[in-house]
Amino acid sequence: MEKLKLAVIIAVFILFLYLISPLLDGVVMGIAFAYVAKPIHEKLRIRLREPFSAFISTTIIAIPIFFFFFYGIFQGITQLVFILSNYDIVDLLNKYIGTSKLVSTLINQAITFISNKIGDLAVKITTRFIFFIMNFAISIVVCFYIIADGKRVAEKAINLFKSEELKTFFIEIDKTLTGLWFGNFIAALLIGLASIPYFLIFEVPYASLLSGLMFLAALIPVFAEWMVILPVAFYLYFVDPIKALWFTVIGAVFFYIIPELILRPQFVGYTSKIHPLLLLLSFIGGGIVAGVTGFFLTPMLAATLSAVYNHFVKYTQTEL
Repeated sequence: MEKLKLAVIIAVFILFLYLISPLLDGVVMGIAFAYVAKPIHEKLRIRLREPFSAFISTTIIAIPIFFFFFYGIFQGITQLVFILSNYDIVDLLNKYIGTSKLVSTLINQAITFISNKIGDLAVKITTRFIFFIMNFAISIVVCFYIIADGKRVAEKAINLFKSEELKTFFIEIDKTLTGLWFGNFIAALLIGLASIPYFLIFEVPYASLLSGLMFLAALIPVFAEWMVILPVAFYLYFVDPIKALWFTVIGAVFFYIIPELILRPQFVGYTSKIHPLLLLLSFIGGGIVAGVTGFFLTPMLAATLSAVYNHFVKYTQTEL
């Protein structure tokens, strides 16, 4: 009977996920944000009532992410408009890349191709951006409700099963997911703070804003820091090519290879009790296969597998 209940719940859950699949990015991000905010909520709920503590916890997580992301987009658009308004892109590229006829011809052909495709590209980018904004808003709402009502709903769902072993198993999963996402948040925060002197030493404008964007990029591990480092390196190339080279090399070593491939898996593995190699493969494989959803969902599946292993190891040792 217990197995039948579990099978029915899993089947209904899979059907529900299928129906909300267009909004899955927002739901999965909301779950991750809720686990990040959970330790804050546990402290606040001692003095505040449930809805207020959940609202404050969600706000503490949402406001920095909202500010850095949208202010970064605003600054990027502003700088792009300034460049397009004040510089001839073809002449600028010819000046810094080369003046041969072959290079000039290739640059002109590339710009012509982009100009012909700009309409379709703009529609696709706008559509994806609208979906991202919608999913981001949904993630905040999901985060709030999971913090406010998630524990109560989870306890009712667990009480459907009479097995104490199954109850302790769900508790083990909850602890593992909390360690996973809170550890990931702390790792991203440390990367963002470490990037402040990095940008200041190379005299990059808007260093504090860029460090915030590095923090946001680091929340989605393995690939996203390059979304900040490469555009800044491209900017520095027009100022000083040697400085741009050093900026790229240092960024690759100290903000990609060491943090993403060594430190983050070790740190998050320690907080979540998941093997670092399993975490590394989950972040990379999930991102390649399913984008943003994969970045968040695949480590959760890895956490579930790890929780299953840890639970049954403890259960077997107890029986012995």
